[in-house]
Amino acid sequence: MRSRWSEKIKQLVRPAWYKLFNSSRTPYTCPICGYKGPFKDKFVRPEPRTIRTDSKCLGCGSTERHRLIHLVMNDLAKTENFKKKTVLHIAPEDCLGDQLKSLFGGYETADLFMKGVDHKEDLQNMSFPDATYDWVVISRVLTEPPLLEPCLNELRRILKPGGAAVVAEIFTHEKTVEFGKIINERAREIGVDLLDMLRERFTSLDLLKGDRYPAEYQLMNRIVVEGEMKDDFPEEIREPGVGFKDMIVIARV
Repeated sequence: MRSRWSEKIKQLVRPAWYKLFNSSRTPYTCPICGYKGPFKDKFVRPEPRTIRTDSKCLGCGSTERHRLIHLVMNDLAKTENFKKKTVLHIAPEDCLGDQLKSLFGGYETADLFMKGVDHKEDLQNMSFPDATYDWVVISRVLTEPPLLEPCLNELRRILKPGGAAVVAEIFTHEKTVEFGKIINERAREIGVDLLDMLRERFTSLDLLKGDRYPAEYQLMNRIVVEGEMKDDFPEEIREPGVGFKDMIVIARV
């Protein structure tokens, strides 16, 4: 296991090294940690060889969705009185935790398998009483549990009246693709039809996409498959000639 010191040294050395050997690449700015420079490509799958280019911040490790969530939460904080609210962060990401802790009056975490969380919970059947939290933040988790609809029911159930769920997923299909089994720790790939499932349970949805913010934050998923740009995604998120936009859903009770 790596020591905390070795991780700290890596965080300091890696950005400088990467900038030195990738000086010709487009520089970006991370709104979370302030890093300025090229972002790292992210390997998606070997067959067909798929890469998300300019994805990962070398400072804090954030990717497109993390940066978009960070920006959206800062904007929401201008009108929402978060200091009097509680938030449950499901499958908590380190690069978002500090922000959520600082914004909300109460911050708790939950996951079924992660260590160090406040609550060990199965998203399909959580132990919390009804109307426990004001907000829930959940990012790229709904692909994992065997059953999707119970997860959505639970997200709605644990929210207080007037509360909201911040849902970040990859909406790469028109209709959600169910595998029927677990493949690479996933039970499905999410489609745009998830929006209809959320509308059945929540009072309203706000759809916030990456193109609402400056391009310097790099919030587009730049997909390259076998060396060719791929942009045949649902029109809701498609970015012609690039790939697709990240999209955050604010599902309000």
